[in-house]
This record gives sequence, C-alpha cells and structure tokens, in this order.
Amino acid sequence: MGESEGLKKAQVQFHQVLREILVTTTPIPFRFPTLLESEAVLAQRIASEQELYRTALARIGEAVQYEMIASWAVDEQTDLATPVSGSEYRKRRQQVLARIAAMDNKLKSVTADSVREWRARQERKTHRWFALVPRDSRERFVASLRSAGPSEGVRLRLSGPWPPSEFVTPGANVESTKF
Repeated sequence: MGESEGLKKAQVQFHQVLREILVTTTPIPFRFPTLLESEAVLAQRIASEQELYRTALARIGEAVQYEMIASWAVDEQTDLATPVSGSEYRKRRQQVLARIAAMDNKLKSVTADSVREWRARQERKTHRWFALVPRDSRERFVASLRSAGPSEGVRLRLSGPWPPSEFVTPGANVESTKF
C-alpha cells in the first residue's frame, strides 16, 4: 500500500465496506488514532468504557452521522497572521458569528424533519456541523439539503454517512442542539 494508487484503491474499498455496514448497523469506532497492543488490551479498553458505549448506542440507536464543512470566501482571503486592533478583531468576530448563525439556522430549518441531533465545531477558517440522522431518513436529509440551494459566499461540503462518532461522548467540546 506504499504506492499512491494502492492506497487510493484501499481507501475506496474501505469506504465501500463501511457504507455496507452502515446500511444494517451502527458501529461506534474508537477515536482516531487508537493503537492497542493486543487483544487483551482491547478487551480491557472495552470493559472499562462499556457503560459509555452502552449509553451511546441506546441514545444513538439506528442513526448515522453526516458532516458538513463550511468555508467562506471572505475568510479564505483574510490574513490571520497580521495584527489588528481590538475593535477590528471584534468586528471580524461578529461577522464570522453572524455568518455561522445564518448557516446554522438554514441547515437546521431545511433538515428539521430528518435530523435527530446536531453538533458543531469551529476551526480556524472553517466551521463543521455534524448531523445525527436516522438511517431511514438519509435520502430525505440529502434531498432537503439539495433543495435549500446555495448560499452566497459560502462553500458547504457534505460527506457521509459515517459512524456517529461525534455523538458517542455527550457534548465533549462541541455545541449540541437536540430536536
């Protein structure tokens, strides 16, 4: 797998297998990267976190995760390394928060009938939303996003379905909104 072509083929195969698994069940992966030395260490790890996984599976149920990554053209052109005054920083920050709030409202309003829970995380120049979608609502979820149309100045990339790893730990370092 050292060659890029072999690696690419392995990634495609992995994603195909993962999608087949997600059609029938809800796997909960370990956080990446997780390296365990032996089967005994794996058993210990699972035993020590058994209640976390049991609670998560009961809460998550038959759902998958989708991820949306938003970036704004205006933020891509901003030089974050150049010092700015406090008032300029506050002005920029308010603009960023307003853009995020507008996108957040749009996403939640167009998908309200197909998303059980949202989580979000701000990164340096992007914002990520994670949607917990019941397995039987996947097509409706994607269709509702497509029907919403584009938003000016924002690029929104959708990926998934994925195992619902963002929803395993309750609200750890992310905002959470339940519907």
